[in-house]
Amino acid sequence: MISSLGKRLISSAFLVSIAIFTMFFAPDWFFFLVVEGFVLLGLNEFLVLAEKKGIQINRWFGVVLGGILPFSFYFGSEDIILVVACVVIFLFNFYRRRRDQAIVSTAVTIFAVIYIAWFFSYLIKIKHLEHGDFWVFYTILLVKGGDAGAYFVGKTFGKTKLIEHISPNKSVEGAWGGFAVTVLLSLISKSYLWHAEFFHLLILGIMVGILSQLGDLSESLIKRDAGVKDSGDMPGLGGVLDVLDSLLFTVPFVYYYLTAFTGVMR
Repeated sequence: MISSLGKRLISSAFLVSIAIFTMFFAPDWFFFLVVEGFVLLGLNEFLVLAEKKGIQINRWFGVVLGGILPFSFYFGSEDIILVVACVVIFLFNFYRRRRDQAIVSTAVTIFAVIYIAWFFSYLIKIKHLEHGDFWVFYTILLVKGGDAGAYFVGKTFGKTKLIEHISPNKSVEGAWGGFAVTVLLSLISKSYLWHAEFFHLLILGIMVGILSQLGDLSESLIKRDAGVKDSGDMPGLGGVLDVLDSLLFTVPFVYYYLTAFTGVMR
């Protein structure tokens, strides 16, 4: 039998291999398809969690709407698609026989589209920045490296519970360990981001270290509310949403920081 850690390492190695190939060797259309695939799978898992809460939604309808959003980054029309999505979701609810869940159903579907499809799709925008391949690699390296740091430091030294009612296994020591690893990885990234200033790498490392853990805790809160431990059944990693959670807040931040403060060309 393979241990839980063994499954985690095997699944992680598989995802890392796909990520490296997609970022540096695959054509842009393949990168887009990978992002789109994660968006669709993550949306489906989130809406399944909502259904487990007894919220009556059209899951496939929400997945399709969210799946359209990544295409907007090629045309600069994500705001239009979000407005249309809101209108279409209301139109869908006009024809539902039950009206008692109209507010919840509409709000949950729109939230899922924004939280997962819109936020994660910013990875496509980062990819199309100047030196975009390296910035995508940088973002994923910091987030997942920080996740690994928090996991191993927490397993080894964790004693003080962080927020037990949200995530019983997370510790204060693990959180600090993950934060330290994230900042360190950001500074070390100067070795391949030779055009970036240390000051910006420090600020990015600090903010990514905070936002990635907030993203992780936010998804844990959603899972606790739904009464599940994992969002899916990916060996060792939980679900696709468990893989994406710490990226969802960080990806838009990295994009806007790079374009607003570092002079990186769009």
